[in-house]
Amino acid sequence: MNNLGFNGLNNNLNPSNSTQEFLSNLDVLNSKMITGRVVDIILSNTHPLFYDFGGWSGLGTIFFESTNNLEGKITKIKPTASPLMPHTKGYPLVNEIVILLSLPSKNINTSINFEQTNQYYYINPISVWNNNHHNAYPNLLTPLLKESQEKTYQQIEAGSPLQQKNTVDGIELNSPLIGGTFVEKSNIHPIIPFAGDVINEGRWGNSIRLGSTVSGSNNTPDYQSNWSNVGKNGDPITILRNGQPKDASKTGWLPLVENIKEDLSSIYMTSYQQIPLRAASENFSAMSPEPLLPREYYNPQIILNSGRLIFNAYSDSIIASAEDSIALTSNKQIGLTSKTITFVADNIKFGSAEADTPALLGGPFINQFRILVEQIQVMGLALSGLEGYDPEATNIESSGIDSAGQALDETCQNILNLLPNESKITSPLLSNNIRLT
Repeated sequence: MNNLGFNGLNNNLNPSNSTQEFLSNLDVLNSKMITGRVVDIILSNTHPLFYDFGGWSGLGTIFFESTNNLEGKITKIKPTASPLMPHTKGYPLVNEIVILLSLPSKNINTSINFEQTNQYYYINPISVWNNNHHNAYPNLLTPLLKESQEKTYQQIEAGSPLQQKNTVDGIELNSPLIGGTFVEKSNIHPIIPFAGDVINEGRWGNSIRLGSTVSGSNNTPDYQSNWSNVGKNGDPITILRNGQPKDASKTGWLPLVENIKEDLSSIYMTSYQQIPLRAASENFSAMSPEPLLPREYYNPQIILNSGRLIFNAYSDSIIASAEDSIALTSNKQIGLTSKTITFVADNIKFGSAEADTPALLGGPFINQFRILVEQIQVMGLALSGLEGYDPEATNIESSGIDSAGQALDETCQNILNLLPNESKITSPLLSNNIRLT
C-alpha cells in the first residue's frame, strides 16, 4: 500500500475507509452536486419574477433543468440556484451548463428539514466548447437547427461556410421571458496562453493576463508573444486589454496574442520587456538629451494606450513626478488653462532646447525706461525754447529746433501715458498674465 502523497494523507485521516464507505461518500457527494442547463436568469428588475426571488438580492438567480432530466419546458416551478461566489460574478447565458452544489441557505437556523435549510448554488459556466464568448449547449430533446445547418469548428475552418442565425432560429442565449442584449459574434477570439500564465477573459475580447517573458516559446510565429524580445524567461508582465483589433477575423475559435498597436485599449505593466509601441508623436526636440522612444525602452514601466486618455482628480490633485524627464508632445497643440500657471526652474527656454537669449524683465525695465523718457522729455522742452544755429535764420521757428523739441516732448508724454503709475497699475506695454522673476 502506498502511504505517500495524497493517498497516504487520506489513509492517515480516514484509516477505516472501506470501499463501501468510499462509494457511500460518493453517493452523498453526487446528491449534493449536479449539473444543470440554464433555462432563464434574473438580471434586472424587469424580469417578471424579480420580486418573487428577493428583488436585487436575488440578482443572478438562475432557473435550470438537470442535465439528467431534460424537458425543454420553461415553467415557474423550475428549480433555481444562486451564485456561489458573492465577490466574483460570471453570470451564465441561457443554455449554458453550470455545476450546482447543494449547500446551506439563509434558512439554516429556522428549520430542521434538509430541503428547506439547503439550496442550490452554481459555479460559473462549464467550458463545454472551451470558448470565452459563450459555451451554450442546447437541449437535444428540442433541437433548433436542421441537420444540414450544424457545422463543427473544423468544418468551418476547412472552408464550409458558417450559417449565420439569429436567436429565433439558433441557440437562445437570453431570457426567454424578457429577452436580453447578448448577441453572438463569430469574431471574438481567446488569447493564446503561455506557460505559467494566469488569464481572466471576458466574453467580448477583454482580458487580464498575469504573464511573463517567454522567449523561445515552442509556439509557431503567429502565436508568439510580442513582448519577449529582451529580458529573461519569468520576468513578470501584466496586460489589461479591452477590445481586440477592429479587423479581427471571423474564425473566432482561433486564439490570438495581445497587440498594443491594434487592441482598442490597453494597460501594460512591465518589468524588463520591450513593448513594440510607436507613439502618436515622437517629436522630443524640446528635450536635450531626447528620451528613448517607447518601443526602445525595456526597464519597468506602465503603458496606457487608447484612442483617448483622461486623468481627472475630482477632489484633489494630479501629481506627475519623474527622476529624469517629463515629456509632453503632440502632433497638433498643447493647451494649459488655469487660474494660475507657475514655472519654476533654474533654466526656462522657449522656442527650442538651444535657446540662449535671456528674457526681458518688464518691471525693472519699465522703471529705467520711465527715467530715460522723462529725461528725454526735459531735453525736448529745453530744445523747444532755444534758437538753433542757422546763419540765415531770423527766429527760432525758422531754425526748426523749436518744433523738433515740441514734437519730442509730445512723443515722450505719449509714452509716459502708456506706462503704469500710482493711479494705474496696468499698461498695454506689460502682460497682465505673465510674471517673470
